[in-house]
Amino acid sequence: MHIKKRGTRAMLYRSHWVAKGTTGNTHGYAVQTFAGSVPLDAETLPAGLKDKFSIEETEFLESKLFQPARLAANQKRRAVELREADPVWRLEEAERLTREAAHRSERGLVPDAKVRAVQSALSAVKTIAQAQTQPRTQVMVAEQPKSDPLRDALIAIKSARDAVSAGRYGSAPAEGVRSTYPYKLWAEIFETVGGSESDSLMRALQGRGFAKTRGK
Repeated sequence: MHIKKRGTRAMLYRSHWVAKGTTGNTHGYAVQTFAGSVPLDAETLPAGLKDKFSIEETEFLESKLFQPARLAANQKRRAVELREADPVWRLEEAERLTREAAHRSERGLVPDAKVRAVQSALSAVKTIAQAQTQPRTQVMVAEQPKSDPLRDALIAIKSARDAVSAGRYGSAPAEGVRSTYPYKLWAEIFETVGGSESDSLMRALQGRGFAKTRGK
């Protein structure tokens, strides 16, 4: 079985060898016969082709086409879910649009009510600084039921990354970096996520088989 990609489709061909002298030929050669085509993103054989392929051919297509297509589809769906849950890119877009509006307001004034509406919406955004000063009991009340802890952790890490890049904690001093608040917090985060302690996130994932143990 051979696969040739043409546009958005995978063209499937069977190949067999014609030995020398079989039909008076002076040398052996391969002959390819068209067997059908499927979309490159197909996750299984279409109903009309299921009876046209042997078990071996179906297993070949499963490993070369369908498994990679399912993996790509799952990754795409996951990326959509993460983007849907991520507030940061929305704020980045809001900042860009607000700067454009500010520039254009020099030529056309904006009603005060519009600016107040934006300010009111921003005041409802939950921030890292608020979470750090908020009592744990209040944070738990604010948590959404049916939340995904791993997804929430990823979003929080991305938000922290952006805050550090934006200068939320300034720059490290020339000396005594290890005594600073950001360093101490980062060290605790590192140990909690991927440290060697038995109660780290990595150890928990390894214990459930979602992460491999080093050397295995």
